[in-house]
Amino acid sequence: MRRVETWVKLAGVAVFAAAVIVLIPLVLFAQQTAAHAGAASPEVMKWGFIAAAVSVGISTIAGGIAVGMVGSAAMGVVGERPEVAPRALIFVGLAEGIAIYGLIVSVMILGKL
Repeated sequence: MRRVETWVKLAGVAVFAAAVIVLIPLVLFAQQTAAHAGAASPEVMKWGFIAAAVSVGISTIAGGIAVGMVGSAAMGVVGERPEVAPRALIFVGLAEGIAIYGLIVSVMILGKL
């Protein structure tokens, strides 16, 4: 039962991070399209920088939580069965991908400003 609760918490954090990473750029780009086609207004620039910071911050926190949970479980399995170490490390890399996605989104946001 504990394993299911851990996966539910991890899935909740990942869904929240993904929602924030997707929704903030949508709001930013909607404001930018509503503004004139020239240079972005100071209000759009402010929200753009905030969106970039939030996407990196939340995705990094979610990635850290995911790596902590998956990494501890992977090392527990490797302690019992050392032959599964390469497969266990793949899951740790997948959890780290959450932080990389947030960084990519923030670079895309800053590229639009």
